[in-house]
Amino acid sequence: MDAYYEHAILLTGLTGLIAMFPCLWFYSRDRAARKIGGLVSAQKPWKLNGAEMVLFLGMGAGFSQFANMLVGILQSLLNYEAYQESMDQMMSGKQMWFLILCMGIIAPLAEEIVFRWLIYLRLRDYMRMGTAAVISGLIFGIYHGNLVQAVYAGILGMVFAYFLDISGCLWSSVLLHMGANIWSLISPDLYTWMIDKNPTSVMMLLLILLAVIIFGYSYFTKRVQGRIKRVL
Repeated sequence: MDAYYEHAILLTGLTGLIAMFPCLWFYSRDRAARKIGGLVSAQKPWKLNGAEMVLFLGMGAGFSQFANMLVGILQSLLNYEAYQESMDQMMSGKQMWFLILCMGIIAPLAEEIVFRWLIYLRLRDYMRMGTAAVISGLIFGIYHGNLVQAVYAGILGMVFAYFLDISGCLWSSVLLHMGANIWSLISPDLYTWMIDKNPTSVMMLLLILLAVIIFGYSYFTKRVQGRIKRVL
């Protein structure tokens, strides 16, 4: 177990890199078949500008924060202490840049290719968005292998699927996922520093994250009105 905890983050990054290439091939083949079958529109996908990319990252951070708060409320039911202990062991002694690279960039990209680009979009071809989002979110949560992350990842997986669908842009869910994971990595140290300096600033930060979510939701839902959404 000590060897596992020592190398778990590295294995996460390496397996993500290895998995994403065949999965990209599967996605390209799947999309071609769906396009031939009339399930995909010929309309060009929505391209994000720099500000929209930053907004998605910020929304991902906000969704991560409030999902973590929900998990905290339910911690007595979810065996949260055991989960946190195992995470601390895996992350102990690792440089932040390494954690962000493996868990904040590589893992989200690989997981989005599998769970949103492949699983969700195929489900979406044959059922309503809400049903497809719930099913793919549940699969995503179960994949994480423990009750804490099953709740956390399941909720976020549904959110990622929703914004992927309404935006018509594959990178929307990737950016949300990256923002969520990176925030989970940096926020504990950030909150410790903020509490030491000015405890009231924590509440201000939470309000900012909530405002980012509300603004982002309003912006992206208005931006897609009238668009043909089945372009993925």
